[in-house]
Formats: sequence, structure tokens, C-alpha cells
Amino acid sequence: MAPSPWFWNRLARFYSRQAIGNEAAYQEKLRLTREYLTPASLVLELGCGTGGTARAHAPFAGHIRAVDFSPKMIAIANERKAEEGVTGVDFEVATFDHIKDEPAYDVVMAMSLLHLLPNWQQVIAKAHGLLKPGGVFISSTTCAAGPAILR
Repeated sequence: MAPSPWFWNRLARFYSRQAIGNEAAYQEKLRLTREYLTPASLVLELGCGTGGTARAHAPFAGHIRAVDFSPKMIAIANERKAEEGVTGVDFEVATFDHIKDEPAYDVVMAMSLLHLLPNWQQVIAKAHGLLKPGGVFISSTTCAAGPAILR
């Protein structure tokens, strides 16, 4: 069974108040990712949640399109974007299936996402197809013995 936005909608406010578990590791992931961003980069972030990573990268990229299938997560992302005065990023409710199949991005990111998906191989393949020639797919995810079960 595919993950449901119902779970993440219910969890959104609680999730948004949680501190990052390992702040030093998160900052290092941001630093490493920024090595692939330029002021002209068009970036797609899949499963952006409350948008923290997209907002952190916004000053280093030309434009970021950040999508998540949870309307409540996207609402929080947009609230924080407005509070922080962040520009250069658009948050939208969308599933991966609704993203047009064409090479349009310099960078596609899927952070802390692949371990939650039953079809992660298909997601990686589609992400590759969304990249312009020379583009980069960046992911950081939990490695587990078996798939996570979220309903």
C-alpha cells in the first residue's frame, strides 16, 4: 500500500515543532548539497515536508519547486516562508506522478524520503528523467532492513 497523506496531515503540526535530531549532520548535508547549486539552478525537491531544506537552499539557487503530497505540510512550509521572507521557492501540493516527465531541472532532491516509498526505484528512475543533461540527483535517506509501513 502506498503511503497516505492522511498520516502526514495528522502529524504535520507535531512534526513542524520537532528539533532536528542531529543538527551538525543536517548542516553538513546542506553544505554538501550547496556544492551543486548555482544562482541559475532550477531545483525540484520531492517530499519537502514543512520546507526547511528548500528554504535553507533558496538563497543559493535560481529557483526551487518544492512539492509534498500533504496539504498541511505545504501550509506550514508557506507560513514559514512568509514569516522568514524567503524568496525563490514555491511550495505546492503534488505527488510525484503529477510532475511532468521532461528534463527541466538542474538538481532533483529527495531528502529523508526514499525509505518511505514502496516504489523508490521508480522514483529514482523518474528523477533521473527530470534532470537536464549534467544534472544531479541528491538524496539522503535512512537505510533500513525492510520497508517502512505508513498508512
